[in-house]
Amino acid sequence: MTEQAWVIIGLVALLAGALIGTWKQWGRYLSILNPRAGNEGSREGDEGPVITVAAHEPRAQRDAGEEAMIDGLTGVKTRAHFMQALDAEWRRSSRTSSQFCLALVDLDRFKQVNDRLGRPEGDQVLATVAALLAARSRQSNMVARYGGDDFAILMPKANTLQAEILAERLRAGLEADEVLRARDVTVSIGIAAFPDHGRSPEEILKVADAGVRLANHCGGNCVKVASLSPKPEDAERSKRLLEASLEAAAKLTIPPALEAAEGGSACDPTPTGLRLSEDLGPQADDRSQTAGGAGRGRSRATPRSAVQVNPLLDTITALAFAVQANSPYGRDHSQAVSRLAAQVALQAGLPEAEIEEIRLAGLVHDIGKIHVPEYVLQKPTLLTAQEFEIMKSHAAWGAKMLEFLNAKGMERIVLHHHERYDGKGYPSGLAGDRIPLGARIVAVAECFHIMLSDLRYKSARTFEDALAELRRCSGTQFDPLVVTTFLEWIQAQADARVS
Repeated sequence: MTEQAWVIIGLVALLAGALIGTWKQWGRYLSILNPRAGNEGSREGDEGPVITVAAHEPRAQRDAGEEAMIDGLTGVKTRAHFMQALDAEWRRSSRTSSQFCLALVDLDRFKQVNDRLGRPEGDQVLATVAALLAARSRQSNMVARYGGDDFAILMPKANTLQAEILAERLRAGLEADEVLRARDVTVSIGIAAFPDHGRSPEEILKVADAGVRLANHCGGNCVKVASLSPKPEDAERSKRLLEASLEAAAKLTIPPALEAAEGGSACDPTPTGLRLSEDLGPQADDRSQTAGGAGRGRSRATPRSAVQVNPLLDTITALAFAVQANSPYGRDHSQAVSRLAAQVALQAGLPEAEIEEIRLAGLVHDIGKIHVPEYVLQKPTLLTAQEFEIMKSHAAWGAKMLEFLNAKGMERIVLHHHERYDGKGYPSGLAGDRIPLGARIVAVAECFHIMLSDLRYKSARTFEDALAELRRCSGTQFDPLVVTTFLEWIQAQADARVS
């Protein structure tokens, strides 16, 4: 073969190589722009696209992973990725004995947006909510689309208070957004904390969902924290409470237990036979007139027949007595506190209406314990710090349950009956006269009765020891004037017995 022929063959080979290389590069480029085109080419059996797909398989895997993590419409994390992160956070927190919170966010009236304005408007609302949630949450938090119109926020190392503050900030920000306001969309947010509200991710989610339902029931556009009873026997307890409320509502009368509280069975904690269950009738009024100082100007209490019966109050009272059935302080704790508080109010010369308000608040002061898990209520030893935080929530829960009565005085007494005169109580840390007077009176009455009760972790004090403890804590835990009035009433009862 001549030299010229070899040159021609070499040029043809170079030209063919250049064409093949160019064809492969274009195949890679097209496969990036349109992966389906590459997949269709591979089905036809062409080598170029098959090589292209193989070359870009790691990139495709990364893209698929990102699609599994990111919701295509809203740009936040997907539910599947959120559940993985929740499980990981639960394992970490269980191992390190730390806490975390989560919030579920439900869009109020979102269905009407889709029905009235169409799917594109609904998509815009979802994208707006997601963007606001992500922008206003901490960087360590995870925002995810949890359902069609639901979002979830995972808050590592946050406690309930921090979660409530963030949730309220998010709620207010969403309420103020122009896009959402124009479409009448707000949010209902439920919060749950580990380990306070559950010991597993499933329990935490149930509590948060219950909070959303509670917020929906209250009209939406609010933040709520529900509670979960983690033990099987608590389901029966909840059933009993519900049956008690329905029975009272059906009768539209004060339950028999309340009548017992009025007439009173004898509470006889002292060797001398001093009765703490005296009725608030004329005789009690006459006896209290003999006391000095704080008793000036008092008026006779309203007789039972003159009290206007409120069916909703009956229901709440029935619930209070159902809660009391398992009270470690005894089955008559609420009645005793109610009677003592009313007698102190009478001794102090308060108006009839205020005495009745304090008496009723004493009856239902512990109703919020319906939201405290049974294992905390019935624990035979002292509570841990975390368990005490759960127990402390009963004051706020009780006040919330009384909101529907439109009785602000009772509501404030129940909310603040665990405040201390020195400002070291809960839930608000109020001090001195900033604490409602009724709450200061109920605090003395409750603590006095508890001191006279046998508990699982301590024995009852003697009557004299309990009085001495009231004097010792006067000015720190208790209002000095309330303690003085209480002691005056005790002395008046003793004098009346002697005479």
